[in-house]
Amino acid sequence: MEANLTTNCCWNQDLTSLSGCPNLREGDEALLFDWKRRIAERCFDCPRFLEDMHEFRRQGESSAELLLLSLEKIRQARAENQDLRGELEVRNREFQFLHEVTSSIQSSLDLDEIISLALTAVTAGQGFGFNRAILMLVDAERQNLNGYIALGPRRLEEAQRIWHEIEENHYSLQDMARVFYERKIVAEKEKFRDLLDLLSLPLSRRDHLFIDTLNGTTSRHILNLWSEFNIDRHQVEALEVNELVLVPLRSRNRRIGLLLADNIVNRRPISSKDLQSLESFALPMAFALERGALHEQLQKELGKVREANQLLKQQQEQIVRMEKMALVGQIVSHFSHSIRNPLMIIGGFARSLSRQIPEGDERRRYIESIVRETRRLEEVLQDALNYSESLYPTFDLWDVNQVLTTVYGSLLEDIELAGISVCLDLAPGLPPVRIDFKQISYSLRSILNNALEAMPNGGTLTLSSQRVDAELLIRISDTGPGIAPDILRLIDSPFSSTNGKTSGLSLSLCSRILQSHGGRMHIGNAETGGAVISLYLPLA
Repeated sequence: MEANLTTNCCWNQDLTSLSGCPNLREGDEALLFDWKRRIAERCFDCPRFLEDMHEFRRQGESSAELLLLSLEKIRQARAENQDLRGELEVRNREFQFLHEVTSSIQSSLDLDEIISLALTAVTAGQGFGFNRAILMLVDAERQNLNGYIALGPRRLEEAQRIWHEIEENHYSLQDMARVFYERKIVAEKEKFRDLLDLLSLPLSRRDHLFIDTLNGTTSRHILNLWSEFNIDRHQVEALEVNELVLVPLRSRNRRIGLLLADNIVNRRPISSKDLQSLESFALPMAFALERGALHEQLQKELGKVREANQLLKQQQEQIVRMEKMALVGQIVSHFSHSIRNPLMIIGGFARSLSRQIPEGDERRRYIESIVRETRRLEEVLQDALNYSESLYPTFDLWDVNQVLTTVYGSLLEDIELAGISVCLDLAPGLPPVRIDFKQISYSLRSILNNALEAMPNGGTLTLSSQRVDAELLIRISDTGPGIAPDILRLIDSPFSSTNGKTSGLSLSLCSRILQSHGGRMHIGNAETGGAVISLYLPLA
């Protein structure tokens, strides 16, 4: 046989040395005499070996024919094996991708973050590669299937811009999901708002394509959406595609939502493999969405519990405060009644003496001072009694300018005797406010008394009113020494006034009165000297 072969064939070469075969390399010495292994690993793919086998067949060697048939079968098996190996690698990559995405969405409790990761995986080229994904969720009341969000371009130009941005920034799947969640999720909802609203529908429409798919357990691959009779025509027009896949999202027996995916831009046909991959992803996605929705609901319920607890705490504090105020009221009432009788005797006796002493007598001035102070104490005692008898305000609409001028008029004699000039700056046409006349009058009188006591040698008292947004502002300022910082810290203590003396229920009670009216009181000092007290009352 060897004598009949051409000199170019393998069998005419020295097959016992590495140089005799072009397919042998350094380190292949073990193959020189192991013919089975040598033929399997080196000769099957060698063109010179095939030429020899064909030459043997032409010369009538039956073994060459059998060997050629075996070689063809082996080649086919190798090709099939290579295809299977390639498919296995693809499957391994898909499983690795599914594991990565599933781990990511399972590690988050934020519903929007889970949705961002999931829809990015559906639409990214590194993921399932669909052009557009639409997520519809069942509402909390279990009454409607609402379009929640969509991700993807609406036009080719937008798609090219997005693809260029991804390629330019070398975004990974995690990077794209993070950028979408942090920067684009709100804008994406608004971009597809019209489409999402059109796709939303009640769960009672069981014959509709979306609800029928949601209620079932299998996905749908629609090749021609226009031929489907159980979907509204305006919804088909809004989707702008013929081919569409619908994957139900269910967690055990609970309906979570519906995932729609299509290739609206490149119009690439959707294969059965694409649908299978999306179905594999649907189950962990549904679990993650359910967990995120339950966590969101839990946070809302927890917020309600916290609000209820805070309200209960405030009510408890109010009860304690009311008990304290009731005790204060009892003490004030007891002392007021105990002091009133001797005070009336002193006042009446002083007034009787003043009528008997002629004008110009030095003693008359002292007697009038006694009369004035007793009258003032009687008014303060009456205010204290009025306040202690009314822990809850009796509201009515009043003109603040009228209340202010009434209180100012009741103290006019004391103001003139103290040599204090008054500047009234009351804004006209102010709307009425809902207040308790007695309590606000008491607060204004207490503040004015503090101002008078702060200016024993005279000064200027300024009363102003104005509207500030949804509030009315009453501002009272004097030119006294101002309020010391240590006194400002004692404002919350009952019966502490700016000069250490008792003045009604003090600025502390005035602040509480304002709070019971839904208002507030600000106490401070002016840069030029003197105290400035601002009362803010909400408009009705």
